[in-house]
Amino acid sequence: MAQNQLARKSLSFSRRNRLAALGALLVFATAYAGTPLIPANPNPAQDAGLSHSREEERAKIRIVHLKRLDDRINIEQKALQEHCRYESDISTAPPAKRIVLTFDDGPEPGQTERILDTLKKYDIHGVFFMIGAKMQQHPELVDKVNAAGHQIIGNHSWRHPNFHDISPGEQISEVSRTEETAPGNIVPRLFRYPYGNSSCETNDYLHAHGYRIVGWHVDSCDWSYDKAGEVDAKEALSCGVLPQFRKDFVGHVISALRAHNGGIVLMHEIHPNTLKKLDEIIVSMLADGFVFAAVDDPDFQTSLR
Repeated sequence: MAQNQLARKSLSFSRRNRLAALGALLVFATAYAGTPLIPANPNPAQDAGLSHSREEERAKIRIVHLKRLDDRINIEQKALQEHCRYESDISTAPPAKRIVLTFDDGPEPGQTERILDTLKKYDIHGVFFMIGAKMQQHPELVDKVNAAGHQIIGNHSWRHPNFHDISPGEQISEVSRTEETAPGNIVPRLFRYPYGNSSCETNDYLHAHGYRIVGWHVDSCDWSYDKAGEVDAKEALSCGVLPQFRKDFVGHVISALRAHNGGIVLMHEIHPNTLKKLDEIIVSMLADGFVFAAVDDPDFQTSLR
């Protein structure tokens, strides 16, 4: 498909809705202009000193969410699908009343262990999508997740770049380097795109090498809630947080899970809302009659790609 076709305006929005949404996005972009970002393709020699701080990552996520919204407003859905741009939002319904917890961006000292303790407390499965360079830095944490028995480790790229900003060759390297670093007994092979930004070339590589791509039904948006427990109106727009839950992280996650009647949940090891509120979310969902499952359960296979 020609580039001009990819850029064609979507007809699914009225002019009024499109202008209103773009106006909000412009305010959002202006508010965070100049925020420092993680380099898209840093020098491999810097791997030993990988910096993936919470604030750096929050800044990057803001920009990525902005671009995702802009693309969905201005580009036809068919064009996005043909270019494999956003495949992490799962459209198929999950198994009823069943939840899979997933944790990105680790391993993280002190935080990986805390999540493992909470999962062990309730005998719950989880998937840890790990960054290859951090696995190399903290092999003891990789071993702890493996030793937990029923937890799964997934590939989350080598340095967590935006795959829309790097070449297909660099994308493949991000997957393969992490694969080489991971313990050889990791089964099944699961991959999650950084920021959910996918490409056809990497999809082909993953499928040719026995991977399943794992997206999410529910984005916890744990990164967007600040220290006071509130999400900014602009970030709520980008993240899908309903107005009544702008000061209620747990309420947002529970409401989204109820609306989907279960599903795969995106969380992050590096953001404190998940660490502080994971126990409360689990207790609430169990009380609602939900069951926590493993991502490799047969009933979840239609949710994987």
